[in-house]
Amino acid sequence: MSLATAIRQWRSNRACAREFAALGPDEREALARDIGVPEDVVVRLVARGTQAGAELPRLMGVLALDPDRIMHERTALMRDMSVTCSECAAVARCRRDLDRGQASLTYHGYCPNAETVRELRGERPADLSFS
Repeated sequence: MSLATAIRQWRSNRACAREFAALGPDEREALARDIGVPEDVVVRLVARGTQAGAELPRLMGVLALDPDRIMHERTALMRDMSVTCSECAAVARCRRDLDRGQASLTYHGYCPNAETVRELRGERPADLSFS
């Protein structure tokens, strides 16, 4: 990311944060209700910025999943996955793996959405029994 892009992103994030801070309590509650997440989650998402969760559609694309189709067919699931992605602590690793073309091989080790992604792909979880 270039310095100019980083500055634009920072300004955009600050503008969103100011806009959110200007909302009254009733407006914040209504916003949270409209998007289907608790108000404290909305506060955390706004603090993360506009690019929070951008890795999810990229990962899904790499794994031959269509995020638009899933959003249409399973809106609540996609919303929950997006929130989980937006709050993920492994975002830097995920972004790096996506940029390097390695995410399809590594995401299962750190992605909090890994199990859901496997289910969406019709994969069975690894058998961990030690018979």
